[in-house]
Amino acid sequence: MMKDDDIMHPEDRKALQMLHKIPYIDSVCRSIIETEYEGLCRGENLATMLKASSQSVPRVFHLMKATCQRIGLPMPEVYIYNDPVMNAYTYGETSPFVCISSSSVERLDDRELMCMMAHECGHILCKHVLYNSVVRFLHELGEEFGIISYSLSGPIYLALQYWSRRSELSADRCAAATMGEETFQRMTMKIACGLSDIGCDPYQLVRQAKEYHGHENHSLWNKIQQNCRMAFYSHPQAVNRAWEIDRWKNSYMYKKLRRETQE
Repeated sequence: MMKDDDIMHPEDRKALQMLHKIPYIDSVCRSIIETEYEGLCRGENLATMLKASSQSVPRVFHLMKATCQRIGLPMPEVYIYNDPVMNAYTYGETSPFVCISSSSVERLDDRELMCMMAHECGHILCKHVLYNSVVRFLHELGEEFGIISYSLSGPIYLALQYWSRRSELSADRCAAATMGEETFQRMTMKIACGLSDIGCDPYQLVRQAKEYHGHENHSLWNKIQQNCRMAFYSHPQAVNRAWEIDRWKNSYMYKKLRRETQE
């Protein structure tokens, strides 16, 4: 059974520690969840998405079941939503659920789709779901509905976004440990370009990462530009995700987890 400490990225742990220094952050986040936001989201899923089962999109249902068995997690509810953008997300602290876009189901092969599922399971395993749910809640109230001003939500939102980018690195480790780093690289390439046929080389993004880092570090202005662009993103750049897993694949923990998940 995989544990959160097995896959927790140092930057994720560090960002969490910084997040906990914000006064009342946990109580504020839990208060938001206790307003039945989790129930609202689940109701939206049931109303507008297709719930996977052994009779409805059985491929997705059985792949998620197999993924959770490898990791050692109870299987969450799984929903398919209509979207040409390849993506998936997880919400719900008390009763987590995973939502996967229709394009992901269509364009990823079985191993790649399990890799995406393992990434979402990584968020559940590391208990990321509370803060992730609040990120979405603040985004909807502020940007989409205009209920609260950015001056009120901005500082907390930016802090949560900073943490969210680091949390993705831990979830990526769960995906790579469950399905193998090469499968992870192929999945990431497909998500980055939206194509189902990416050729036979799974390490293009790793090479691009080296080129990107050279560009970013070429001058102070380049670094400022890139950091400013990233401030409002919830996910790291695709090249950095590929780069991080390419480095981690040589670690003792990665090799240990691969042996355990392949047994």
